[in-house]
Amino acid sequence: MMSSLWSWRKFAAGLMLVGAVGCTKNCGKGHGALAPDQVVEAYLNVAMNMSEVAQRAELLEYTTGNLHEAIAAASDQVIQQAYISKRYKLENYSLIERRDRTPRETEVTFQIKYKDLTSVPGGSSENAVTVTTENTVRVIREKESWLISDVTGNKTSVEFPVLKDMEIKAAPAP
Repeated sequence: MMSSLWSWRKFAAGLMLVGAVGCTKNCGKGHGALAPDQVVEAYLNVAMNMSEVAQRAELLEYTTGNLHEAIAAASDQVIQQAYISKRYKLENYSLIERRDRTPRETEVTFQIKYKDLTSVPGGSSENAVTVTTENTVRVIREKESWLISDVTGNKTSVEFPVLKDMEIKAAPAP
């Protein structure tokens, strides 16, 4: 369980970094009709737009295995911090790659780039640290639907802004 909780935390860290995005082309489709990458997109859409802890049930509809257990077992405070409290400004979000491993197992990689508003006093995005996180999730076919089961990879990079008075300026050519 410790391993699944760690994986969930890595996945949640990526999700905490995303701002609110409107409904995508997948809204209105039955869950069984969604392809693996569309399930990840639909999950992220729910996660990015959560306004109350009770919406955890919607997240659970898109998950199975370790991820499902970790979200179900998480305290309301953890769900609040991971999905509802917005301490970032979304720069961009995209699905990067889909790798079909078997007829019932696929990996989907997505990237999120955001400004960490907790990195500067007052929460101004201008001088905030830019974080880019890339997460890979395993999606498996279960009972006629694709479900996210595990986080299989997580890469994060942090870019610190250079203050104007610290910029290196090239000397004029002689």
